[in-house]
Amino acid sequence: NNNNNNGDMTMKELMQSMMDEDDNNMNPPAYTDLGVKGKARYMVASATKALYEGQALGANVLIVDPPRKGLEEEVLTQLCKPHNPNQDYVEDPVLLQGPNHAIHWTNDVQIIIYVSCGFDALARDCDKLLTASAGWELESSTGYILFPGTNHVETVAIFKRDIFS
Repeated sequence: NNNNNNGDMTMKELMQSMMDEDDNNMNPPAYTDLGVKGKARYMVASATKALYEGQALGANVLIVDPPRKGLEEEVLTQLCKPHNPNQDYVEDPVLLQGPNHAIHWTNDVQIIIYVSCGFDALARDCDKLLTASAGWELESSTGYILFPGTNHVETVAIFKRDIFS
């Protein structure tokens, strides 16, 4: 329920509206008018499961927020694969040909927004991304102190690659 007067929504309200099948008055105009409904999804699943269900197919931006241990190995393996120009652009895994192990599940991703609460894991994952043949470059990295008085730092790193060159 939207209790404020300026039309803003909480993240919880937005996620609930995205999960609802029916259009309702909670959906902000940008969500319905710009055709976002059906393109933005919210689900509870492991990153590997979501990846193999095709959630990153056709996406050009991937936001990852792994636990302190870092990215799941299967997700990192997919992100470290070079772009395959011979793989068809699809948003539905049913349309892909070939066995699952031959599909590049993050083939279209050009930007990774990596939110990290574990600096050691971020450093390890960053090293793997940057040394793989996938073409990733670190665009920026910023630390945020969200819990003053502690030594905890959240880091947002943005990686980019050009899949069209």
